[in-house]
Amino acid sequence: MFLIRDESNTLEEELAPHEHAGLDLGGYEQYLPKIDQFYIPEWFTMKFLINNMISFTPLLSYGSTVLSIKKVQTSMGFSIDICATMLISSILRISYYIITPYEIALLRQSMVMVFIQLILLHTSLKYRPEEYIYDNLEEVERFLELVHDVWIEYFPSNPFIRSNHRELVRSLSWKKLAKFSFKIFLVCVYKFLKFFDPNFKRYKQFWQWRDTSQFWKFIIYFTCCQFLLTFIISKIFSWDSIAQPLGSFIGSIGLFVESTLPLPQIAILSKLRSVQGFKLILLISWLCGDVLKISYLILGASNISIIFLFFGFFQMCLDFYIGYQYIFFKYYYKGKSYFDDHPIIIHDENSLNQEHLKSSRLKDNRIHNEIDDFELEEFI
Repeated sequence: MFLIRDESNTLEEELAPHEHAGLDLGGYEQYLPKIDQFYIPEWFTMKFLINNMISFTPLLSYGSTVLSIKKVQTSMGFSIDICATMLISSILRISYYIITPYEIALLRQSMVMVFIQLILLHTSLKYRPEEYIYDNLEEVERFLELVHDVWIEYFPSNPFIRSNHRELVRSLSWKKLAKFSFKIFLVCVYKFLKFFDPNFKRYKQFWQWRDTSQFWKFIIYFTCCQFLLTFIISKIFSWDSIAQPLGSFIGSIGLFVESTLPLPQIAILSKLRSVQGFKLILLISWLCGDVLKISYLILGASNISIIFLFFGFFQMCLDFYIGYQYIFFKYYYKGKSYFDDHPIIIHDENSLNQEHLKSSRLKDNRIHNEIDDFELEEFI
């Protein structure tokens, strides 16, 4: 009796401070501090988990594309321009960090993105089809030719001839000028979209070179020039009056380049009439990235320019359009696609090894037969 009473008194004395503190230790809850202390590390927090998900998600989304291209041994259906877009925007984002430091998780994401895009570019160029090379692409109308066509629609063909001066003056009106200006604007938009269409030839063969070394030279030159410029201005000379506007300009250009990411893929899917070669996980990662970016710009950032929101919503609209293309071409389109005339044959590694072994055996047998015939002729 005395032992039981002493133990109960001792237990009550131990629990009294906790009861006064407002803690309920009944049931399984009394073990929670021990689990938290001995099994869950202090550094493993929700912020740590989210930051690493943001940083290393590109490895999953673009890594699956690398494996898919290696499996089918062709990059047909995947736009190599995606590599250019993400490499340029990520390099600009990293150089922006030199002038205006931001979240380390976003910097780590940019570095991971550069790493996986270099691997993806190497794989895409290794299995690049002939249809992606400059010599096999379609010509696009010159800008001056388009402007000339619009001009003769409203004004004399040659306004510099003296006899056409009166006709030019008579043709001038606010209505014609407004229509002419609107069509010139449409011409500019048309040329802009054609530049991001990988089915047409570009100025100076940009990102359509036959020589693959040109791709790596451009990346090296662009990276070196970008980092040297930002480092010299912001760190060596400490020109704050130039560094801040330069940082804003770099950030704006980076967001603009990234917002054009879906344009080449839209053109590729429209031409092929198929989603073969384009991974769904890539589209999902783009849409999730759009939601996170716009949420951060609206809720997390302060003093954000309206142009940043415009680029974010513009990219989201393009990604939703790719989603529409994916659903339409995969489930509803019944017409003929590019792959109906150019089927992709997937070779298994075992079958390839067997074919190589069979061909090598046939070659050895042919050589041995030729040697035997030669020896027989010599003997005769």
